[in-house]
Amino acid sequence: MQEEFSDALSSMLDAINRISEYETLPQSQKDELQNAKKIVTYLGGYVEALEQEVLKLNKKLKQFDKDIPNITLHNEDKIYTLLALIFARLKQSINLEELLETIVLEIYQLLQVDQVIVYRLSTQQEQTIEYEFVKNLERSLRGCHLPSIYTSLEWLESYQKCMSRVIDDIDDLDGFIGDRQAIETLRERDIHSAIATVIPGGRQPWGLIIVHQYKQARPWEEWEVEFLEKSGTQLAIAIHQMQLLTKSNAIREELDQVTAKLHYNQLHDPLTGLPNRESFIDLLDLAFAKSQTDLDCKFAVLLIDCERATLASETFGNSVGDQLLVEISDRLSNYRNIDRSISKIDSAKFTVLLENIEDLEPVTRLADQILESLNQALVIGNETFFLSPNIGIVVSNPDYIYANEILRDANIAVNYAKKIGRGKQALFCDEINQEPKLTWQLENDLRMALERQEFYLVYQPIVSIYQHQLTGFEVLLRWWHPSRGLITPQDFLSIAEETGEIIEIGYWVLENACEQLLNWQKSFPNLPPITISVNVSTLQVTQLDFVERIQSIIQTKQVSPKLIKLEITETMLMQNVEVSSQKLEQLRELGMQVYIDDFGSGYSSFHYLQNLPIDVLKIDRSFTNKIFSDKRSQRIVQSILRLATTLDMGVVIEGVETAQELDYFESLGGSSIEVQGFFISHPLDSKMATEWIHSNESSRRVAAKDE
Repeated sequence: MQEEFSDALSSMLDAINRISEYETLPQSQKDELQNAKKIVTYLGGYVEALEQEVLKLNKKLKQFDKDIPNITLHNEDKIYTLLALIFARLKQSINLEELLETIVLEIYQLLQVDQVIVYRLSTQQEQTIEYEFVKNLERSLRGCHLPSIYTSLEWLESYQKCMSRVIDDIDDLDGFIGDRQAIETLRERDIHSAIATVIPGGRQPWGLIIVHQYKQARPWEEWEVEFLEKSGTQLAIAIHQMQLLTKSNAIREELDQVTAKLHYNQLHDPLTGLPNRESFIDLLDLAFAKSQTDLDCKFAVLLIDCERATLASETFGNSVGDQLLVEISDRLSNYRNIDRSISKIDSAKFTVLLENIEDLEPVTRLADQILESLNQALVIGNETFFLSPNIGIVVSNPDYIYANEILRDANIAVNYAKKIGRGKQALFCDEINQEPKLTWQLENDLRMALERQEFYLVYQPIVSIYQHQLTGFEVLLRWWHPSRGLITPQDFLSIAEETGEIIEIGYWVLENACEQLLNWQKSFPNLPPITISVNVSTLQVTQLDFVERIQSIIQTKQVSPKLIKLEITETMLMQNVEVSSQKLEQLRELGMQVYIDDFGSGYSSFHYLQNLPIDVLKIDRSFTNKIFSDKRSQRIVQSILRLATTLDMGVVIEGVETAQELDYFESLGGSSIEVQGFFISHPLDSKMATEWIHSNESSRRVAAKDE
């Protein structure tokens, strides 16, 4: 066992040196490792001292053998056989209590006595018997005080000279020296024969091994006494080793804690504390393996993409981005239970692994709950953020061959959800799986769409909130594909952005919108000035010749700059604050107006509004649709209206679809408010828009006559 301890200490020292080399190890853990190293070194010295102690005890055994020359070889063989049997059992003990319980049982079985006690000598006066094995439970002394004869001063002194005190027959003690009254305590308990053997402990005895024979005397044989004495010595060695093992285990536990902490850090995101990608893959592999062996054991993966958190970090700094990610993880952690594991697998991507599902309904319901939670405003310092994340959902099925295919399909599903719109979820299916291939083909077709004249424009009227008179149109792009028919902007604008086609498409939109405006001015010469609102992409604004191209188109088409309104999304503006601000200011100097589209759905940084070249805020339709069902949406709309009034900005409210919504916005007041939406009119092609102008103009003339 001594060699095992040395090997254990050596392996621990190697582990400490190896862990200390980790570059990512915090200083506090390095200090802990140095302390552990000192303790291990100390234990090494302790082991050497223990070896010396064992040598001394073995010398005592040899001297003891010389002092008893009459023991036969037969008895000596018997003693060592019994000792071997005992200590084969002792080596299996895992702590001191088990060690002492084992020794009393083994001695009892080997010597066939009535009672065996191991008693630890202590300075405590109330020390009682803890370790005992007795043939008759009625004679048990467990929990009682040891008979005083064994701990009397005379007997304690005698243990220094010889290891045992023997009583063959309590009724035949003519040569007994000691307290006769103390011996009566044995007689009262019907103890007729006894042996008390010391357990050495260095300077002072550690304790005693005591055997009793009840009812009748038992003359003890010499080999039995010698066996107990050698058992006491060997037990002393085992106790020392157990104490060393206890200290060694304490060091090992400390090392295990450090190692476990390092292992934890390897499997968890340091910012949020959530399991990281590696940990998630392990969980996914386990769930996948279970589903392969048990087809009824289904699971699902939700991939949550919060890419706007990354955008916020790039715009407002890492501190803000980190706080957003922590808030997101806190909200997601509310949905964790025994069958749901939450992980952070990328900079702004999270996963939920749902196990033991029976059908799809609880999966989609959970996705809805998560979206509702994450769509609520996040306030960091003085900034308010609306992240509108997307979720891709994959449900396990036997067709999957590898677990990583599930994560691949979750990415496909979340990308599809982004195309549907912000804050949406999508369930992976065969149709979605074909989407990347269709997107590839669509990208190729998009490059030829302008040349083939497949694009056309529609116009959605914008009216003043009081007179309901036409003030302008928002220009919207449509694509009629020769084989696929109408393709919505949600399906092709993102591709146009990625490929760069949006730049020329955007200028084409402005040119055709200006031509249409000129046609209306010629057709309705008495019509009050109406404006056109044109959406501008991120790539357009970042082009070096952006301002020059816009100016050239307006001059060529001979349209007044005051009738042109450029709509830029809140997200795009915040991506390129300095560049966008500079170029938009140049356009304002030409007389154009700048609108912030979908205001309130992105960063909503009121601080930036004071310094950016913005004329009008367009309130996102997501707030309009919830104006009667969500008090928060009402408060946000009211706050935006107050803000616009304070900053002397106009407001356009998108998505007005009912008379009730229109009445509500009219009740809020504000002469600069305009509205658009299906209740006013759906987007119209050029012919229908012309008819709409004619109808609105006729109504205006009738109203003017009535006045």
